[in-house]
Formats: sequence, C-alpha cells, structure tokens
Amino acid sequence: MAEKRRVTQKDVALRAGVSQAIVSTVLTGKEGNIRINQETRNRVLQAMRELGYTPNIAAQSLAGGMSRILGVFTYDSVFPTNRKDFYYPFLEGIEEEASRSDFDLLLHTRTVGEGNRRSIYRGGTNRLLVADGTLLLGFMDPAHREELAQVIAEGHPCVFIGRREIPGGNLSYVTADYTAATWQLVEHLLALGHRKFVYLAEPKQQESALDRRQGYRETGVGEVVSLEPGEFTLACFKRLLRSGVSALVLENDRFARRLQGHMAELGLEAPRDLSYVVLGDPLSGEEDGAPGWTSFEIPRQAMGREAVRLLAEHLLGGLAFPRQLSLPCILRLGNSSGPVPQTQGWG
Repeated sequence: MAEKRRVTQKDVALRAGVSQAIVSTVLTGKEGNIRINQETRNRVLQAMRELGYTPNIAAQSLAGGMSRILGVFTYDSVFPTNRKDFYYPFLEGIEEEASRSDFDLLLHTRTVGEGNRRSIYRGGTNRLLVADGTLLLGFMDPAHREELAQVIAEGHPCVFIGRREIPGGNLSYVTADYTAATWQLVEHLLALGHRKFVYLAEPKQQESALDRRQGYRETGVGEVVSLEPGEFTLACFKRLLRSGVSALVLENDRFARRLQGHMAELGLEAPRDLSYVVLGDPLSGEEDGAPGWTSFEIPRQAMGREAVRLLAEHLLGGLAFPRQLSLPCILRLGNSSGPVPQTQGWG
C-alpha cells in the first residue's frame, strides 16, 4: 500500500484559489508587500483544515520564516516537574507569557551527553537552532560560558534567566536585584540595634551569590565567612556565639536549616537569643509552605515572563540585544529577626 502523500502549500493554494505566496504569508504572519483581507485569510485557513495541512516547521524556518517556537534549555540535569522545585516557578512564568505571546515551547532534552553533562553542541551541531530563540537557566561552569558565547557570536537570540557573564559580555538576561534586597535586610537588622554580624557564604562564585555579597558589603558591617553548609558545625556555631555575634546573614536555606538544628540543640530560640535573615527562597523545596524566617522572595515567575517578553519583542519587533533587566525582590519580615538580646550568656 502506497504511503499517503503529505499535503503541501501548493495543494492548499489550489483548494483556496490563491497563490502559494499568499498561503505562505498567512502561515508566517509576515505580510511585507502582500496585503491579505480577512475573507482571503479565512479561505486559506479553511482549505488547510479541509486538507489536514500541517506546516513543515523546519522548512519554514530554513526559508527565512519564523516557526514561533521558543527553546528552553537548562544546564541542570532535568527539567523541574515538582512545584516545590526552585526552578518550577520560572517555567510557570515562561509558559504563561509564551502562551500570551502566541509562541510554542520546545524543551531541549537531547543535549545531555556523557556523565549527564549538558552541551548545546552535542554531536557537533547547535541544537538550539530548531527554535527561533532560546531561554536558558541553571548553573554554568566555565566551559558552558565559552559555549554560550559561541552561540551568541553565531547570532542565535538568547535570554538567560539570571545574571550570567560570558566572554564578550553581550548576553541578554533577566535577573533579580539581589544586591538591593540584601542591603535592605541588613538595614532591617541595623534598625533593630544589631551591630555584630557574620555573613555565611558558600564558596561558589555564581553571579547571584556575588550580588548578594555586594549588597552586604555596601552596608559596611561584619565579615563574610566562606564555608560549605556541612562545615557549619555546632562547634563553629558556638565560636560565633562566643565572639558576641547577635545576628547572622545566611546566603541560603541550607545554612538556615543547619542553624535551626544547632539552636535547638543548645536550647536557643530566634529572635529571643539570636536573629538571622535568609537571602532568598528555599533551594531545597518548601514542604509545609514558605518558612517563617525573615528573607526576601525572588520574583521567579515574573523573571520567566519577562525573559519571554524580551525574546519575543526582539524576534517580532526588532528590540536591540543585548538587553539586561533587573526585577526587585519582595521583603518578608518573619519570625527570625528581633531586637538585640539583653544578655548573651554563651560562655
């Protein structure tokens, strides 16, 4: 039995009684010198439905048209499917704005190579080119940055969700203003009377961490202690208490959860005995709702939406790239910060 022939644009044009150029114009939405009235457009669309025509997206893109597909590429091992995942709200924002902007989304999953390492050029070709432009997120190592710089140099439109610096410095991104949010939390502690601070930071040098540390340093208080969360032991915590620290600034919730364990073991309570603030949303998921500690909320859904908006405006309206956008965080004053304790009896 012979295989059924694929319906072409020529078939649609014959059924609708128009030229093939008009069919192509209806598909791409780019009229140029051709003006199509609504009656003709409806006739073409009706012919497509009657014939069961589906556009050849790859051919349309190669011919200079637009597929109206945005790629989504993550440097993490898998796309988040759990609402508690830190990255899930980003994808919610991406999907919401892509739908509003009339774009489909393509999740790149064939970019995973040996050792579960993701590469845009797996197999020697740029896998992002099947889409009109690409949204990226996740942690990057130096090799990833070189790779992305090559993609940008080749002219493929990209927007990163989060500030990322690459060779050439011409990457578009949407980030959160971690510097201002950190500064505001430290100012909150200063207003409560705290003067002896320590900032606990992971050794990682991602841009979001550097921005937080910049906000802390701008207040001119305390030292930055770099250590892995697992190195924040009970003995380490006792040394901080003996030094007279009344407030801790914690880079993420991994430090916060260890601190809570140490305080419980010593019979201490926040903010009665010690205040602390956490610089952002939980990385490890929120099992029983958002924690009650003092922190700031990262506008993750809004970052996803704005990244799509920037990319769509670039593709459709010629918005010049590179373009960088910073969104404010939302302060959450919770139950972990209060006035300086009257006495500190930790000898």
